[in-house]
Order: sequence, then C-alpha cells, then structure tokens
Amino acid sequence: MNQAQVLGTPVADTVREALAECRAATLPALRTAVESLHPRLARISAYHLGWCHRDGTPTDGHAGKMLRGTLAMLAARAFGASTASAVPGAVAVELVHNFSLLHDDLMDSDELRRGRPSAWAVFGRGPAVLAGDALLGRALQVITEVRGAPRQPATAVLVAAVDDIIQGQAADLELDGCPADGVDTGDYLAACAKTSGLLGGCLEVGALLAHAPAPVARMLRSAARDLGVAWQIADDVESLWGDPAVSGKAAHGDLRRGKRTYPVIAALRSGTEAGARLATRLSATETPAEAELVSLARLVEEAGGREAAERAARRHLDQALHTLSRAGGEPGTVKTLTALFRHVLARHEHWTTPLPTVSATKGAAL
Repeated sequence: MNQAQVLGTPVADTVREALAECRAATLPALRTAVESLHPRLARISAYHLGWCHRDGTPTDGHAGKMLRGTLAMLAARAFGASTASAVPGAVAVELVHNFSLLHDDLMDSDELRRGRPSAWAVFGRGPAVLAGDALLGRALQVITEVRGAPRQPATAVLVAAVDDIIQGQAADLELDGCPADGVDTGDYLAACAKTSGLLGGCLEVGALLAHAPAPVARMLRSAARDLGVAWQIADDVESLWGDPAVSGKAAHGDLRRGKRTYPVIAALRSGTEAGARLATRLSATETPAEAELVSLARLVEEAGGREAAERAARRHLDQALHTLSRAGGEPGTVKTLTALFRHVLARHEHWTTPLPTVSATKGAAL
C-alpha cells in the first residue's frame, strides 16, 4: 500500500506542499549556518546533508524532507507567527537533528545514510563526531540570536530537547545485546526519547516563537512525543521488514547489532513457541550470521512481534492526534499538522494492514 492510497491524494498534496514550503523558506538560512563552520566540518556536514559529494563538488540533493523544521514552522504559524519569524526555530531543530544523526550513525556503526556511505565511513570517526558537535553548537547560537521575549524559553526548550536526545541515546545503547529475558517496553520507551524528545521540542519551540501560551506549547510537545514513539516503533518495523532500496539502510541492521527493538521485545514476551526459539537464539554468545537474520526476522513475526508493533505505533499516533486536536491554533494550519502527523506512519509502505482512520478519542497507553 503506497502513501497516496493511505492518505488520499489531497492530503498527500497538502503534506508535500508544507514540506516544500518549509524547505524553500529554511534552506538558505540552514546553508548559511553550515557554511559558517570550520571549512572541514562544513564539508562533512554538507556531505551528510546530501549537498555535496565526498570531494566537495555539489550535488542536486537537499537536507532530506526537513520534517522537523516543518513541524516547528507549522506550530509557529498555527499561533500567528510569520514564516520569516519561524525560520530560526526550523533551522535550529534541523541542526540538532543532524547533529544526532551524525553521532547515531557512528554509535550504531551504520555505514549507510540516505542510500550512500555515512559521513563517519567517509571522513573518519573523529571528524564526524566533531562535525556533529559543531552543528549542535550552531543550533544553540541560532536560537539564542532570536530577538524578543521568546528567546529565553525557546532556548530552554531546545536545550531540554538535546538532553532528551542524549538520555534516550544512552538508554538505546543499553538495549544493544540486552539479555533476552531482561528487557521490557519500559526500557524501550526510555530509549524512544532520542526521537520523541526532539519532535516535542520542534512543536514547543515553534509555538513559543509565536508567543503561544506555555500550557499550549507543552500540550503540543506532548502530542509530538507520542508521535515520536509511533515513529520509532514504525522505524523498527522498517528495519526488519522494509526495503533497503527505499529506506537507504542495510537490511536487518538492528538484529545484526542485537538491538532489542519493539517488535523483538514483543516477540520475546509473547509466550509463544516462536518467541521461546527467538530467545534461545538471541541468548547465544555468537553474532548471527548474515544468512540467519532472515530466519530471525521470521521468528519475530511468527511470535506476533510485527503485529504488536504496528498496533502500538497506531495507538501512539491516535494519542498524538487527540492531544493535537485539543491544543487549538489556526484551523487550517492545525489540519496540515494533523496530515503531517499521519504522514509519519503512512510513509512506511510495508505495513501488513492499512493505516486506519484515526479517531479523535484518546488512544490507549503503550
């Protein structure tokens, strides 16, 4: 099932237009921010963002879909801010996001990013770490240069989002090779902060830049945090059963590293024969051979891990949309934000069942 079938063409067009508008408004300032770095770090960052080849020659690429920047911009516009005044928030969250990706690829030993070698695999570990640090520093500088009353609360929110990323990444590292009988969804949710923390910060920063009341900004943060959990679970499913040609990542990467993702945890705790067989194999000391990864993914699915993960992702999306609907804001922009939230899961074309129409009622907790 493709994205247009899930969302419907008018909604898909709305999402594409919002993403394109944000890129057009934000990309010049984002390029300026990156180009202000030390020349070597600027090249590594530009390569990571898809703007140039490893030798520095330009490509026709751009910084991904810039979804996080779009979330920040839409949150600002929902409460009356102009596009221009929302740009610093969008730039800052995109810089933070790419700081985290540079470090994440290295820590996970992911050699591919957006279908080509990761920055650390091309330029080395140390330079990639330093480039990530530089992007983070520049993000903080961009947000502290915002004029007026929103500067201080927006800066505090961005710093808190970075702390969430770090705490979540630390918890995520603990899931690598965790004993099969010693992990549960609570451990997993702690690790999700590496994704949900920044998404929450995107909406909260955007709303604060528009002088939205603090309780409303916090409500938007809560909505985006649930969206982040849904997104992370969906990403886990894609890692196991997605098409590497579409995702740009190596197949079965999480299984290869022994990471306890949501589908794996659900399978291990399923009480099924397949789950028991999976636990036995994952408890072995030797790393699974490449040929064995396919059979391990099959065991996860037979134990119900895939179905449980898809249900959980949808529950969190339901909760996110319910909270978003209560936050208020300009109706047209909120409608676009709603479409963007749903797009996050609909982009995963490998779902075994269609994405249902999400109700406005409160979703169940994970």
